[in-house]
Amino acid sequence: MGANFGVDIISRHRALLVCVMAALGIVFNYGTIVTTVADAAVFFVLSVVIGYFLFTLFSLLSHRFWWDQ
Repeated sequence: MGANFGVDIISRHRALLVCVMAALGIVFNYGTIVTTVADAAVFFVLSVVIGYFLFTLFSLLSHRFWWDQ
């Protein structure tokens, strides 16, 4: 029986969650890591790229190991 990986690689909900978490990261790190607008932009872009990759990976792994197939 073949494995059924029913996880979307592109997900609006995952993208929205990552953007919200990146924005919260900017708010909480304002004054320490984020001091200028350029710092905020770099922090946001890196957080979204790395966060989306990790959330997608976690979604694939959780679907693979914890869901009944």
